[in-house]
Amino acid sequence: MASRNENKTRRWQGLVGLSTVLGLALLLSATSFPNSGEAATVNTLAQQSSSQVKNYAPQEPSYLVVEPQGETLLAHNEQARKAPASVTKLLTGLVAMGKVKGEDLVTVGDEVKLEGASLNLAPGDQIAVKDLLTAMYSISANDAASALAVKTSGSIAAFAQEMNAYAHNLGCTNSHFVNPHGLSDPEHYTTASDYLKIVRAFMGNQELMHYVGQKQAEITWKDKNGRVKRARLRNTNELLGIYPGDQGIKTGTTEEAGECLVTYVTRPDGEIIVLLFGSQHRYQDSIKLLDQGFAKLRTQAALKTTAREPRLFSQSPGLFMP
Repeated sequence: MASRNENKTRRWQGLVGLSTVLGLALLLSATSFPNSGEAATVNTLAQQSSSQVKNYAPQEPSYLVVEPQGETLLAHNEQARKAPASVTKLLTGLVAMGKVKGEDLVTVGDEVKLEGASLNLAPGDQIAVKDLLTAMYSISANDAASALAVKTSGSIAAFAQEMNAYAHNLGCTNSHFVNPHGLSDPEHYTTASDYLKIVRAFMGNQELMHYVGQKQAEITWKDKNGRVKRARLRNTNELLGIYPGDQGIKTGTTEEAGECLVTYVTRPDGEIIVLLFGSQHRYQDSIKLLDQGFAKLRTQAALKTTAREPRLFSQSPGLFMP
């Protein structure tokens, strides 16, 4: 058995060892980590950085999934104001085609000098309205939209007034437009609920629907010296010709608006319109919404059938009737 002195010695050594460990821990904490004031500064900078990213990215998306003349199948944030980006050009075509014709010739001016998707038109070029429409709906050409607006109304400002009047007449109460192309502006906004009215009006115009349904197109025009220019265009809508029954309509993208897409699909089991604003992955999101919409249509059709023929209910797979 250990003596009393040996026990005291061991306890003392243990205390010394513990004190050494605690001292090292305190030293490490003082040298390796910031004090409370420094930690607060780091957290504040991180919060500011996170806040900047959130403010830079589009806000929560909004969408509507509807039957063309029927009920709403799915909806989210449909009353929220959103930047529509180039989806704006659906309204542009509606306003323009009320006053000009496809064969009308347009001599473009300085209005074609702007950023974004472009046909590379230059002041003095001459081009037909139908070719402006093709470029506007195939490659979302902003210069084509501007040239069409000036041809229609004499100026961008005057055309914007006509856009707002047209939208108001359709019953859009929470929308305002300041340009024909959709480049971002704080006063240029709409909602999914409002824009659905514009989409339905657009779908009623077969001439305009022809343009949004083209996967590829070719146009010609003349420059100010009379030289013929040609362009082969491929539609920016990647769902067109890929998703079964897709009839196209319009894409739109800006940093403020995010990725936007209006889609019209018609199939033997029904027709669906999807309006999607502020997405980060518009094609994946639109496909999910379309699939969910068609699944809901099939469910509704099945319920209607069983309501008419109750005996079919007991014969449905997965159902047990005692």
